[in-house]
Amino acid sequence: MHGQSTAIINQNIGRELIMAMKHFKNAQSKDISSLGIEGINASLQDLVSSSNETSPISCGFFKMEAGNPLEYTYSYDECKIMLEGEMTLTEAGGETITLTPGDVVYFDSGTTITFSSSTSGTAFYVGQREFGKL
Repeated sequence: MHGQSTAIINQNIGRELIMAMKHFKNAQSKDISSLGIEGINASLQDLVSSSNETSPISCGFFKMEAGNPLEYTYSYDECKIMLEGEMTLTEAGGETITLTPGDVVYFDSGTTITFSSSTSGTAFYVGQREFGKL
């Protein structure tokens, strides 16, 4: 009965109900591609992206290792959750924080952040951008 009700409601508003759950088993153990910036030990790997053309979201993993810092200006909104290790973030003209596992940080579009790590750190991110587009 519930399935019929849902189908009728969706038919009445002219939408097709699409169920598209995607599962990525052991995703955190997969390789993360280098950003390819000489002298900077930073890696990023998009895992999946929505198909929403007006407000796409992408998610994946970001890793920063010891060495030269990475400065990045966001052209989209993004949220990160620290999974392992540590990572230091300095906002241009603002504060410096060190993320440890379980910490969450959010960036508005236009925010400039300098990422660094004295060891290594990995975070999971969700950003309002298309797959592979930085």
